[in-house]
Amino acid sequence: MKVNEYDKINMKQLKKYSFLYVFMFTISTLFAQEINFTEAPEDYQLYARNASDSAQVFISGNIKGEPNFDEFTLKVFKDDELYHTQKDSLKNKKFSISSKINSGLHQFRFEFYIKISNKDSLYLAANHVVCGDAYIITGQSNSHASSRLSTYSNPYCRSFGVKTGYETYTDDDKKVRWGLATGNCPNLKKDVGGWFTKNPYGVGVWGMELMKHIVEKHQVPVCIINGGSGSSSIEQNMLYPEQISLETSFGRLAYRVNQAGLKDKIKAILWHQGESNANTKESYQAYAVNFDILLKDWKRVYTGLEKIYLFQLHPGCGRLPKNYHAQLREVQNQIAEKYEMVDIMSTMGVQGHDGCHFSHEGYLEFAKRIFPLVSRDFYGEKMSNIITPPKLLHAYYENSKQIVLTFNQPILIEEKREVKGKFHYLKDQFFFNNELNTEDIPAKVKSIKTDENKLLITLNDALAFNYITYLPGKFYKGTKVVYNGPWLFGKENNIGALSFYQKPIVPSKD
Repeated sequence: MKVNEYDKINMKQLKKYSFLYVFMFTISTLFAQEINFTEAPEDYQLYARNASDSAQVFISGNIKGEPNFDEFTLKVFKDDELYHTQKDSLKNKKFSISSKINSGLHQFRFEFYIKISNKDSLYLAANHVVCGDAYIITGQSNSHASSRLSTYSNPYCRSFGVKTGYETYTDDDKKVRWGLATGNCPNLKKDVGGWFTKNPYGVGVWGMELMKHIVEKHQVPVCIINGGSGSSSIEQNMLYPEQISLETSFGRLAYRVNQAGLKDKIKAILWHQGESNANTKESYQAYAVNFDILLKDWKRVYTGLEKIYLFQLHPGCGRLPKNYHAQLREVQNQIAEKYEMVDIMSTMGVQGHDGCHFSHEGYLEFAKRIFPLVSRDFYGEKMSNIITPPKLLHAYYENSKQIVLTFNQPILIEEKREVKGKFHYLKDQFFFNNELNTEDIPAKVKSIKTDENKLLITLNDALAFNYITYLPGKFYKGTKVVYNGPWLFGKENNIGALSFYQKPIVPSKD
């Protein structure tokens, strides 16, 4: 896609973003390109705030040849009012000057002047600069779904560069720098899509909604850079040092983050991926090891990284009828247990699921579920209610016909749900085994009921099982219909319980 096509998409916005380069080219021509900037702010740039809720913005460089000026001045405007003025002189043909800006819903303008013939001449200007927080979203299609219904925009929601999917980052892509984030994407024909469309400043529906919540509630500007690639496996999201970086999804994302000056400032990565790795036994079995490698590379490249938010997959997606979705979801549970920095969020019970993707409203619910965790971890919000999904803690026999599942919070039951003209019952969505990795043993559940954080499962017959699973892998048992409820929910938060696969049932709670 050429730059003039980007202009057709958002001509007004791109004119603003390219101002700095046009300005610098014009001025440098007038002054024979004597000034070489090694560091300078750009239009719409977000500087990551530090522990003091501020950032230092530098303008520095050197002079090629004999300078025709000695003194320079930096003027900084905050919300169009003069905020800071500083003067200095060249030292060995070099210059460096800076100003501290604070976080909050404020926009700053930087003007750099050089003094020629006792007159200050504007040499560089950067407008709409902010100070705030930076995050990454990545994974496969559900990580970056766009929607023409996603019309929200905010001057404090920023992104950088072009979300390219699998396409190599071109010279034209590199010209797209800072801009206002969008949950929409070019030429979208359906309400939701854009899986393989180049998208300047595209952060996806739920990325945009998450930014909205952060900016409006916490009054902090936000940058999200989305590196998602539709249908990608975890392997396709990994770092391959033997390949040219811009030829890989990992490399293209890291390039954009580095160009944005945020490589050591990313607070968290939000990861929605795994559907493509649920197609084969070999792929799901390699997932945990590959995630370990990916996490190490994330931490090495994004040195300020504090949290990973991992979404447990909804049943569905994948090209093959035989699948390992239930097993892969259990691997995701185990990853969250293994790493303190990884928090898992359920997508069970999210509305609008079509068998693989979600409706616009469903993606908004993604943001609604994850926002409280982000608020707790990065904005000091003390939660009075439970914000995490219900998670199984123990399973044991109360008596020969009753199994008790204990969760980490009170739960409620959706008894039944009609899907494609047929009612399905929650009591039928529990499956049993006596040996790991074997086919389910047919068993009839007579009834289920809740007692605060316990689910009481009553069997028709006194049968002894060693393992229990909640939810089929992909389809309702005996059908080719993708599972879409009924669900277990958290009683306080209405978040779907995490599914689990072949968890041990002990003889008694003791």
